[in-house]
Amino acid sequence: MKGGHKNKMVELKDMIKLWIEKLSLSEEEIMRDYNEFKEEENKLHPTLSQIDKDKLALQKLATSYRRLLRSPAVSFEGIIIGASDVIDVIKKKRAEAIKMYKENPQLAISNGITDENGNPLETKQTWPDGKPYAGFGKPLEQESLLRNVYGIAGRKSSSPSFFIMTMNGIVAKTNIPLFTPVRFRAIDKSQDGGVSILRASSFTTFKEDLTIQLPPVKELIDKFCSGYEVKLSELDANHKQNKDNNNRLTITTGDVTILNLEPTKMGSRIMVIDSEENITNLDSPGVTCWIPKQIKLDFAEQSKVIVVGRTAQGKKKDIVGNLTDDDADVSLNVYGVYAIPEFKISPIVEEITEENVTTDTKEVPEEW
Repeated sequence: MKGGHKNKMVELKDMIKLWIEKLSLSEEEIMRDYNEFKEEENKLHPTLSQIDKDKLALQKLATSYRRLLRSPAVSFEGIIIGASDVIDVIKKKRAEAIKMYKENPQLAISNGITDENGNPLETKQTWPDGKPYAGFGKPLEQESLLRNVYGIAGRKSSSPSFFIMTMNGIVAKTNIPLFTPVRFRAIDKSQDGGVSILRASSFTTFKEDLTIQLPPVKELIDKFCSGYEVKLSELDANHKQNKDNNNRLTITTGDVTILNLEPTKMGSRIMVIDSEENITNLDSPGVTCWIPKQIKLDFAEQSKVIVVGRTAQGKKKDIVGNLTDDDADVSLNVYGVYAIPEFKISPIVEEITEENVTTDTKEVPEEW
């Protein structure tokens, strides 16, 4: 038995050597993956000998790495500073097609909106570059999920940079830890210089790894994301300039004046932030931030926070709550929020209702 175990260790060392060379992984990363499979085998096959369980774990590890070798995805390490909601980009299109068929079947069919049975069809004929779209006229998918992820990361062989990652399909539902060191794999679609453009693969998951040494979050953002940083006082002007850009991104800093933990009808929590110079101004409305349920909040009011998100602007309400034609204040759909440690106040859980918050802004759902 001891001889078999020794041979297995020799085999593991040889395989580690090969994987380091082929996959650009460190020995620590490989052993971490191997130990995860070992833990899994201990739960799945408690009656097997440890040698057999280790053998199965090694086989699973080899299988997973063989799949990685066939993928163009490469390893990155860094932090994620924000992630949009998962959006079904054809949900509205499907609903409109079904509605048209119900109201006027002949029109829907003749215009190629649905087939004769009322099934929505793809109406996009070309790509933005003019090339024909292969899906034109075919049944519309049941859903088409999209999510954008923003962060600062790099490969071991290169310097870190700000990146934007697109996640499509079921992988868009992946859990994404924010503002903590992570390792992940993605397909690098970047051109030389500028912002890194990444695309998620079927292997893209985000694994927290506190052994990764990174500068403080604020230092990283100031260094790599300065082009997206906007002062609160300039938020309105920034939104007017970029409101037609569906991929607009804003990073701003402010003091938390209100933190409402009671979810709105759309499931968000409300946070209001203001700039230092307005803290003593009782008439200052501040900026309303809509925080989705998946973002964990570990701070309280009076904390200073960095907010990563997308500007939005709805319409004002009248005295009875009906929408008017007047623009409301610019607000932020939050992708990520980070309390600066030196100015962070520990949270005290207190139930607050939405009526406690006075705001003329209306939560605007994201649509791409």
